[in-house]
Amino acid sequence: MQGASARPFGRKPVTAILAGLNIMALLLFAGEGFAASKVISSSKIEEGTISQVFTTTEDGHKFIAYGVERNGTTVIVSDILCRSDLPVGAKIKYSVHKSKTEDAGGFSKISFSLIGGVSRSSDSRTVAEQDRGMRIARGDLTAARNDQERFFALGPAAKKALDAGKTEEARKLAIELEKLIGVYPNDGNAIQNANQVLGRIALAAGDIEEAERRLIASAESKGSPQMDTFGPNMQLAKGLLEKGGREVVIEYFKRCRKFWKMGQEKLDRWTKEVESGIDPDFGANLLF
Repeated sequence: MQGASARPFGRKPVTAILAGLNIMALLLFAGEGFAASKVISSSKIEEGTISQVFTTTEDGHKFIAYGVERNGTTVIVSDILCRSDLPVGAKIKYSVHKSKTEDAGGFSKISFSLIGGVSRSSDSRTVAEQDRGMRIARGDLTAARNDQERFFALGPAAKKALDAGKTEEARKLAIELEKLIGVYPNDGNAIQNANQVLGRIALAAGDIEEAERRLIASAESKGSPQMDTFGPNMQLAKGLLEKGGREVVIEYFKRCRKFWKMGQEKLDRWTKEVESGIDPDFGANLLF
């Protein structure tokens, strides 16, 4: 991670699952066969001691997370709003959220999110405020207290509405989000989310041309700490591959390279597979 102040991830086994603004607590999956999937989820709060600090800043984007020992491995606990400044040795509380789909072809995930963390220079970040930040990250529009916070919640809210089968609500939220792109900084997730939701809606309606246009548009994102680290969401790409859209997906991979520097090997592998007529296993990139 360029500019990061932490030790390399390779030093210890790491479960690096980011609960950032574009990674939801409730996620379903795009494409035929996933639309009706039901998510089973659970959450609990645990405590731990910070063993590593991970920070980086790029083009004004921040990433802040903490390594915590849990069940014999180091997990990454993400500060979803990037406002904390905690040292190694500090005690923290964090949310452990598990979710999975019921169908055999679905996915399961676990994510870790900081709660109750405060800056070394300020004690103003209360547990309640951290909880409100998590609600915004999960698309709870009622938690937003201003236009910018609503902007951050719109993408997750649109995806959650679409996954729940509320297509028109999802379309309305995605269009609202799209209109705000460029108004606020750190809009990389918004560019991806708005286009991905509208593309999935178009694909479900049989409008392949619009779905392809939206896929390419989603790759025009400038990236974000989450996308730069873990990569873009591949739900729409997967759906288009199932419809035979191999050329547009290969072009999408090509455009994602400009921000997903850490994913070059994956993009190389997926490109070769698609060129060979194989549908890649996108794994966790169907969740982000």
